[in-house]
Amino acid sequence: MENHQVRALYDFTGESGTAELSITAGEVLTVIRDNVGDGWCEGFNQSGQSGLFPAAYVQVIEQTAPSSNAMTSSQQSSGDYWDDDWDDDSEVGQTQPCVPPTQQQQQQPQLIQLPQNNIGDYDQMHTIHSVIPERPIPNVPKKNNKFSTLIKSGEDSFLMGHSRVANVPESERIFVEETDLGRCTWVPTGESYSCVVTSPKKESKLKGLKSFIVYQLTPTFNNIQVSRRYKHFDWLHERLEEKYCFIPIPPLPDKQISGRYEDAFIEHRRTQLQEFVNYVCRHPVLARSRVWEHFITCTDEKRWKAGKRQAEKDELLGVNYFNALQCPDTPLDAIKMEIQTDAFGKFISGLDPVVKNFMAMAVDQGKKHQVLYRREFQKIGQSFTSLGHALEADDSGRGKLTRALKATGDAYNDIGRLFDEQPKFDWEPLADTFHIYRGIISSFPDVISIHKSAVQKRKDCERLVSEHKMEPQQLRELSHRTDVIARALIAEETHFQTEREVHINKAIKSHLTEQIAFYQKIVDKLREALSAFDE
Repeated sequence: MENHQVRALYDFTGESGTAELSITAGEVLTVIRDNVGDGWCEGFNQSGQSGLFPAAYVQVIEQTAPSSNAMTSSQQSSGDYWDDDWDDDSEVGQTQPCVPPTQQQQQQPQLIQLPQNNIGDYDQMHTIHSVIPERPIPNVPKKNNKFSTLIKSGEDSFLMGHSRVANVPESERIFVEETDLGRCTWVPTGESYSCVVTSPKKESKLKGLKSFIVYQLTPTFNNIQVSRRYKHFDWLHERLEEKYCFIPIPPLPDKQISGRYEDAFIEHRRTQLQEFVNYVCRHPVLARSRVWEHFITCTDEKRWKAGKRQAEKDELLGVNYFNALQCPDTPLDAIKMEIQTDAFGKFISGLDPVVKNFMAMAVDQGKKHQVLYRREFQKIGQSFTSLGHALEADDSGRGKLTRALKATGDAYNDIGRLFDEQPKFDWEPLADTFHIYRGIISSFPDVISIHKSAVQKRKDCERLVSEHKMEPQQLRELSHRTDVIARALIAEETHFQTEREVHINKAIKSHLTEQIAFYQKIVDKLREALSAFDE
């Protein structure tokens, strides 16, 4: 795309003090460099102003496909992923540098677009329409190739015993136990802990041309603070997804281009990152992961980079990690397990659209509070105040009524401000909690598919044994490894059930508590206004 002309599809306002270039929908730009990194292009407009702008916001004017060497993701940008100077804040996900006109998406400015993580198109039955006009941004979901990567890495090799790991480090071993009721659970190792995400602040490099937000993480087991950027969280998330194919990894906050240095956005992102961190800390396997512990404890730059490269070269990941699972040797009832898995799969498929819809509702309510409801109550307040002013023109000893009307107008104005401020206490936390569960639920089909694939492989081998084309001992060994996969699925299902019982319960109770306090404040404001008429 270099030295090509492109046309802007959408408006983009560059952040002041950075190298970003503001563009207007319809204007023609010339691309100087398309390998800046992570979805950015460098170019200049017809006025000669140059800078960086989002690749997903433009299209090539010529009706040609992007060249084969076009930048497709941050991993293909020049330089090391971690140290690339242009790898952080263009938060458009994995996107092609240009979108040909034939592939443009229909704009739906009054539809809340929830970024999808491998969960397909949003069911129209569960679409929440908002009264708040939204700036159209292309819906570019980040593709999660977890299961396809799993297939490539050789599930068959594991089942057939061809991918054995001779020496699994003790620190990497994961233990599964069975309860008296026959349920499998992860065995926690070590004491539980938490980690706090605090003090987001804006920093810069390249003499101020590149800006980013840094968050402070402090685990309770050592109380030593570490600094991490969003791109570090993104790197961590990729490592966890690659390593734990049998555990749905909680999603990160959705990526965003505009407004990412606004105080409200930064604080909201902090709370979303806190939700992600809380889920990982509560998980008995993820909380003991070496890459996670490196992420929350390493303060030295050299050790950090060495640990990062070690994690990227880790061979004990994906299907290979099943070799690290220590499970009971007793065989599982194959028929009972298949029935249980099918039931759980149906439960997840039914829960998925409902959770998406619930989160969309919470997001929509927050927006309505801050725009529609605030505006409506302020209009009511203005009407009462105007009536009071009008009556003042004939103030023959009746000032008491005009003062009371003004007090009523002030009360409604205050109620409008309460609506504006309230979502950060109730609707936003609720949406953040369900953002986590939406991502977890959307990942479960991949985890279930691993088990189904293993079961199908066992059935194929049973047929081969009946035809005397496979030794019975090989089938017994394969069945044991299939049971390892099954026990991992049951253990994760059990953890998910515990999570939803405890933490969704907590989230809803907190929401209702804040709602009661909120409406109590409204009642107090109205009582205050009423008392003005009795004075």
